[in-house]
Amino acid sequence: MNASLEEQQKEDITNKKLLSQYQKRVKDIDNLIQHIYEDNISGKITDERFATLSLNYEKEQKDLKNKINELATTIDKTKQEEIDLTTFIDKVKKYTEIKELTPEIVNELIDKIYVYKKTKLNGKKYQQIDIYYAGVGIISVPLNEYELENAFQQNIKNIKTA
Repeated sequence: MNASLEEQQKEDITNKKLLSQYQKRVKDIDNLIQHIYEDNISGKITDERFATLSLNYEKEQKDLKNKINELATTIDKTKQEEIDLTTFIDKVKKYTEIKELTPEIVNELIDKIYVYKKTKLNGKKYQQIDIYYAGVGIISVPLNEYELENAFQQNIKNIKTA
């Protein structure tokens, strides 16, 4: 498991804990408002004090509800990204040794492909192609021969040390 995935999982756990805390606090505030209302009716606190407390509690509750919505959206997005990644991995596993690229494979694994205009650099022609894979977007690959060779050498080192 890579570091960014672990960090994302830790962040997701933190977000779920915060969401639970915020939801509990919203319920607590409802109870507090009910109690100060009863205290105001019975004369234990003044109307002015009730108005101040009520206003502060309602502001806090409104802020918490906004935070709850933001966290819920973030959690849902993270969950959807995990589902998309898992689905993509499952699809890729079906095609571990592709002998021939078929329309079925392309349609299942790729959302879209952008092909850019050819350019010349130091007398060589280059053409940028962006491939957006289903559920995961663009996967970075080395852009030139030098980077490709370095990646290849790194993979060889990793295989030898494994």
